Amino acid sequence: MCIAFVFFLGFFWLSAIQGAELTLYGNWTETITRDDLVAGAGSDLRSPFASSVAQAALDVTQTGGNSWTLKVRIGGTQWPADVSVAVRRTSSGTGAGAISGGTGYLPVTGADQILFTGSGDRSNIQLQLKAEGFSVARHSPDVYTTTLVYTLE
Repeated sequence: MCIAFVFFLGFFWLSAIQGAELTLYGNWTETITRDDLVAGAGSDLRSPFASSVAQAALDVTQTGGNSWTLKVRIGGTQWPADVSVAVRRTSSGTGAGAISGGTGYLPVTGADQILFTGSGDRSNIQLQLKAEGFSVARHSPDVYTTTLVYTLE
């Protein structure tokens, strides 16, 4: 028996600060197989599934030293409603600016939410993702996809 759940989390970004730029690197694809069963055949899937701590990275540049807020939401999706997606910041990156918040997992919804705030330019701010709630009882083997939309304000 082979269970094949594959999920892909892609990224999209917007900038609402005039002149500022937000650049995002990375995505996450996870293939769930029988090796992810808690106790072999007849058991459910382990949960959660987490990416590496540096699965994606953000650069916030051309801010002119101004303060900014990074928001996140789920975009277009073929994603089960009962499977949650969360994101957290795992590094402060580098640069002359400062960064605050976002080190705990934030469950991502369809509404913009503040992930973290900062000021000035920061590069290589690393992100980790988590998906929780996949179940062999509730989800058929398939390819599930969703997109996280990041907005810089």
